Amino acid sequence: MQWLREHMRNHVDGAASFEPTEKVLNFRRPPAGPAENQDTEAVDLVYRAADVLRTAQDRAAQIETRSAELVKRAIEKLQAAENRIRSAEVDQRAAEAGLNEAGARIHVAESALQRAQSRIAAAEAQLAAAEVRACTAEARAAEAEKALRRIEHAIRTQILETGAPAQRPSAVA
Repeated sequence: MQWLREHMRNHVDGAASFEPTEKVLNFRRPPAGPAENQDTEAVDLVYRAADVLRTAQDRAAQIETRSAELVKRAIEKLQAAENRIRSAEVDQRAAEAGLNEAGARIHVAESALQRAQSRIAAAEAQLAAAEVRACTAEARAAEAEKALRRIEHAIRTQILETGAPAQRPSAVA
């Protein structure tokens, strides 16, 4: 403010002599007549300068408010993103635990399958052995049946039909 007062005094007194540039406001007016007009012009310039300062302050306040809103929204978005990341990490850990559990179940199932396959193989081997034994028993039964028929035939032909005791072939020799 001190600078503005000095600048105004210099301007009113005609001591300030700078040319306006692109970003400098020109408060200079062509020299007026009497001193009363100069005082009015000086007051008018002060009001205009105050308006420019208020406008600049208002603009700065708006920019600051907008910046604060942008920062607040950015922080909220960052927090939301962090929450999503944490949630995704929790979901990932749960999925990994599920995968580990599924892997353990698969391992147990594979072990049970191997044991079942071993039992099946043992049962198949026992079945094959039983089939061999059954075939052997059938063959012996067939042989025994044949032997029984021969004995039966020998009894009919040698003992029952002839009525006389037959001599054994080994006794004759």
